[in-house]
Order: sequence, then structure tokens, then C-alpha cells
Amino acid sequence: MKKKAKHPGKTPITYKKKPKNEGRMGSGPANAKDAPVAQLPPDRTHRKSPLRDFKTLRLEEGFRLVIEVLTPMHLGSGQADVNVDAEIVYDAYGLPIFPAKRLKGLLYESGLEVAEMAERAFPELLQKAAWDALFHHGESQEADAAAETQIILRDLALQDADAMEQDWAYLERQYPSLFQPRDVLASYTSLRYQTSIDPETGIAADTSLHNMRVLEAGCTFAGAIAIEHGTMRDWKMVALALRNLSHAGLKRTRGFGRIDCRLEQDDRDATALLVEAALKKGTC
Repeated sequence: MKKKAKHPGKTPITYKKKPKNEGRMGSGPANAKDAPVAQLPPDRTHRKSPLRDFKTLRLEEGFRLVIEVLTPMHLGSGQADVNVDAEIVYDAYGLPIFPAKRLKGLLYESGLEVAEMAERAFPELLQKAAWDALFHHGESQEADAAAETQIILRDLALQDADAMEQDWAYLERQYPSLFQPRDVLASYTSLRYQTSIDPETGIAADTSLHNMRVLEAGCTFAGAIAIEHGTMRDWKMVALALRNLSHAGLKRTRGFGRIDCRLEQDDRDATALLVEAALKKGTC
């Protein structure tokens, strides 16, 4: 609706009507951009299309292992202080890391689960002896034959960690009273409190209140993964184990630590290609 200005020679002022839902209690956001970030699913629009041709894979170069944190996760360091009862793992700058030893153990256990699930229907899909040989677990003929084959995996850092480390290091040097590793860590984490309830009184039990630090959902870890003298069969097994790996850290049965794992080359997902090939033939 347009109204004429009272004084001649002046530009008329245009008045816009307010949307009907604006300002009402309980009205939803006008579009997805207005919704709280925490309620939106992880943004995957930036991803390139998955790899679909084995000829494009360069197995000798290895892959980029990417882990998306879908729900708050606690990768405990075993450390505690007067403020935090259970601390997570982080580097010298305060940036969270995913320890390689922890990840390697999770990957191995996930592969065993796949082998157990496939034992009756697809016994050749992922054989435990071959999986043990890849991780140098136990003794077997395959382990002797593949003595030189092993997974090479280092600690995973947050995506773009190199650039972030330089920025945080500069701030910590320039403003030591304002920026410390603890302050950096707080940018990616939060504290969760819990207590025990006395069944007789129905109130919190004495001295039962404690807390733990958790990494917030939305963080993404990335790092190199390689298999020395690895074959296509080895990478298919790894892809199956990663597809099955869905949780990490403490309190997994309470919704914590849900993750999404994938192998990438040239920023393109190669996991589906390897998994589909293994399932199609029923063997790695």
C-alpha cells in the first residue's frame, strides 16, 4: 500500500505490510535459514558426487579419512581438574583431536562385527583371519603371508586445522591473557552435568554430581589413511568396517558419539564404490 506524502515535492513513502505470522508466539520460522543451527542436519551440499569408477582409484596413495560428528561426543583423555571431571583429547593449541590408536581399535572391532554378521549368509564377505592379518592380530597363515601389510593411521585433526592452528597460535601469542588453549577448546565443546538419584528419597544423592566435556555436533575430523602393500580386497574390508562404524566415545547407548565415516580421494566419497563392489560379489 502506498500513501502520498503530505508535503508536495517530497518522495512518497512506501509502507510494507507485516507478515501475518511475524511476532506471534509459537509461530515457526519463515524458512529453514531462520531455524536454529543446531536443529538443521549437517550440510552436505558442498560434497562432490561420489566416485563410481574403479579406474579412478589410486590405492597406492591411500585415502583421506573423514569423520563427521553427528551428536555430542566424548573422547576421554583420562585427565581431570577442579573444573572438569572427565576431559577430552586435544592438542597444544586447544583443538580437539581423534587419537589414531582409539580409532584403530574402533575400526578393528567394527570389522569383527561385520565378519560375525556375514558369517552365515556371506561367509566370504569379510573373513576374520584376513582382518586379523591386516591389523597384525593373532597368528595365522594369512598373517604370515601378509606380514608386510599394515594400516597406517595417524591422529585425525579438525578440518582446516593447519589454518586454525596458525590463527589460534597468533592470538595466544599476541593476547596471552585472553586466549589460552582452554579458551580455544571451549569454542568447540561444552560441559554436560549429571547426578544420581537416591531411590529412597527421590532426590540427588550426595557427592554424585559430576561433569564431562563433550565435543559439539557438527565438528569434522580428517586425516590420511593408507595400507602398506595394500590390495583392493584390503580396502574393501576397510570400507565395510567404516560403513558399520557409527559410534565412538562414552555413553553411546544414550545418543552420544554418533558419527559418519567415509573414505575420500580428490574430495569425492569412495566408500560407496568399495562397499557396493564387496556386496555385489559377496566377497572381498
